[in-house]
Amino acid sequence: MRILLALLGLFVSLQSAAWAQDFPSKNVTIVVPFAPGGASDIMARAVGQKLSEKWKQPVIIDNRPGASTTTGTAHAATQPPDGYTMLLAPLPFVIMPNVYKNLKYDVLKDFRAASVIAYYPLVTVVNAASPIKDLKGLFDHIRANPGAAYASVGPGSSPHLLSAFMSKEENLNTVHVPYRSGGQVMADLITGRVLFYSGPSTEVLPQIQSGKLKPIAVLSETRMKQLSNVPTSVEQGFKKFVGSSWSSIQVPAKTPQAVIDKINADVGAVVKDPSFRDKLEEQGAQFLSVTAPQAQEFIVKESKLWEPMVKASGIEPPNN
Repeated sequence: MRILLALLGLFVSLQSAAWAQDFPSKNVTIVVPFAPGGASDIMARAVGQKLSEKWKQPVIIDNRPGASTTTGTAHAATQPPDGYTMLLAPLPFVIMPNVYKNLKYDVLKDFRAASVIAYYPLVTVVNAASPIKDLKGLFDHIRANPGAAYASVGPGSSPHLLSAFMSKEENLNTVHVPYRSGGQVMADLITGRVLFYSGPSTEVLPQIQSGKLKPIAVLSETRMKQLSNVPTSVEQGFKKFVGSSWSSIQVPAKTPQAVIDKINADVGAVVKDPSFRDKLEEQGAQFLSVTAPQAQEFIVKESKLWEPMVKASGIEPPNN
């Protein structure tokens, strides 16, 4: 029996490897859980174009927005586990399971990470004229001025969750002011209508470089290449306050490992391509050179990281 099981395992392994060698032999679809035109859609199309050139097969972008990304994610979870349907999964991939309690999928059981394309650390910024220089100074200012306002791009967004978590952990009296877009946030930050914003580097970097906003902390364990003189939250003694926005490639959980590894290698080659990488770096992107198992570990870690932040925010789904 042991010999038969060993032979069966070897057969499956060889079959999976052969399958991966032929992959892909037809159209590949990338499901994007947002409407066309947003950052995730643009990222998916850029990756898809490069993969199409590499694979000599069309890569189709399937936009399925709705219910804070859960509509498209639920669709991707039900697709055949053969590598021909992938999901462009952003940060809400691990946030929404803590908001919606009756999802038809489990992000850690029904999906496997094939790659982490890039991540954008959150950066806490204030008006350029503000005397605040670091996180301690920000918290001291709020204690002296209860009711200080922080901005977000909507309830459940990473700036909202992390700022709410900061307020709870530091026992601060703050007011959440949600906006419809990052552009509106920038305008009110620059004019001083809101005190601070903890947003993705891609949003705040242009305003920092133009001198309109001042960064007081990169909410990360390591410094950003583009803001090398700005200390991290960890360096400032606030180890809990870390977070980033990111893009990953997910596939249905039962996809053969050899196919997942091939997707990982080919997406990794795309990320190393200067014509793809350089533009993202200008926008504040950071990159992880990881295997598929390491990408899965990243997703598990992020899932654990954001759960207490969702609880701190008190956010509930719209139908509650």
